[in-house]
Amino acid sequence: MLQPAFFFPAMDGFDRHEIDVNGIRTVVYGIGQGRPIVFLHGAGTFPGFEFARRLAANRRVLIPYHPGFGESADDDGATTIDDYVLHYATLFEQLGLCDIDLAGFSLGGWIAAEYAARFDGKIRRLVLVAPAGLVVAEHPVPDLSVVAPQDLPGYLTHDPTVAVRYFPKVPDPAFDQALGREMMGLGRLLAQDPQGNPKLERWLPRISAPTLLLWGSADRMRPAGAADAWLKLISNSSAEFFPETGHLLFEERPEAADSLLAFFNADTISRHQKGQTMVFMPAGVTKSTESCEGIVWSILGQTYTLKQHSDASMAWHAVLPPGTFVPPHIHPTQDEFIYLLEGELDLLLDGEKVSAKPGDTIRLPMGQSHGIFNNSADATVKCVFWVAPTGKLRGLFERIHNVGDPAEVVRIAAEHDVDFLPPPGA
Repeated sequence: MLQPAFFFPAMDGFDRHEIDVNGIRTVVYGIGQGRPIVFLHGAGTFPGFEFARRLAANRRVLIPYHPGFGESADDDGATTIDDYVLHYATLFEQLGLCDIDLAGFSLGGWIAAEYAARFDGKIRRLVLVAPAGLVVAEHPVPDLSVVAPQDLPGYLTHDPTVAVRYFPKVPDPAFDQALGREMMGLGRLLAQDPQGNPKLERWLPRISAPTLLLWGSADRMRPAGAADAWLKLISNSSAEFFPETGHLLFEERPEAADSLLAFFNADTISRHQKGQTMVFMPAGVTKSTESCEGIVWSILGQTYTLKQHSDASMAWHAVLPPGTFVPPHIHPTQDEFIYLLEGELDLLLDGEKVSAKPGDTIRLPMGQSHGIFNNSADATVKCVFWVAPTGKLRGLFERIHNVGDPAEVVRIAAEHDVDFLPPPGA
């Protein structure tokens, strides 16, 4: 298969991973740090992912190529939307993702919506950008087989000159072959109904996650009038429209990425319970080999694997190598607990020395100082920590991940409501 360098978008600054998903080589690109956003691309990947750089300002962005698209391998068995949903259900499990912020554009929006309808408990927030899939008789999608090649840019963007710059200026068989491969993949999905999935309207009401629709008002590929049908079927949904904008929303209106990011960064979700507004914990199981949201922190030689997060509480699995410790400190606004799995811990609890062994539960009340020490010369400690409420602790861990200077860790901790005590005699 030809892979011309110019066809695949510039990915400078992204990290690249190849993951085997049920025998299908799946390429995943990533950029940035923080809570992950998973973005599922549209049917044509040639416009690239420059918008992801804006999202990476304070988030980790993961962009997998669908089977049969971009740099991922073909999957001749993927002939229905269900096959793609199963593919991503497996990939997300392999990546350890839970409580997912999921976004999708066009075909990717269709896949994201179908996934969210089936795995609603795994979705924290959902963004659908000019999504395909829903059959809306009043707003049909065009038959591109009758669209002349010179007219195609006008279907992709309101200003055709924006779309034109993503196409080669001279005939290029390699470009045509690569794009043709992706169009064949889309064609297989639409073989039964070129408008999408007639049954999707029965599934969309299952989505309870807060959902945002982003749409160009002048979209000729996925008419914006179809948004009303999506809004009626997804109860907790809203929409934002961009005037004089076509299908390639992020290419014609780069600022649309800011709307997506702001929606995902709105960490409060109304539960409509007792007037409270909070990030809630979805039901589910975080497998022993998984991390919630794919998050693993390295903090001063110790490894913390996120297992659960909400406003009310946060839990993580911790590995403390021999000789590592957490100096005495105080959480003024949260209680902390440790359940010891392997090894022994020595603790300094409000000035009193105690020790704990596997099976013991350690209680660390808010406002009382505590230090945690693995004084063994050769044994690693494994344990589960949790705090209630979460407060600013997750933000602290994200800030001090891979920070090697203890003094800098102490400084940042003070900004996140964790107060380290000065050394004795200081």
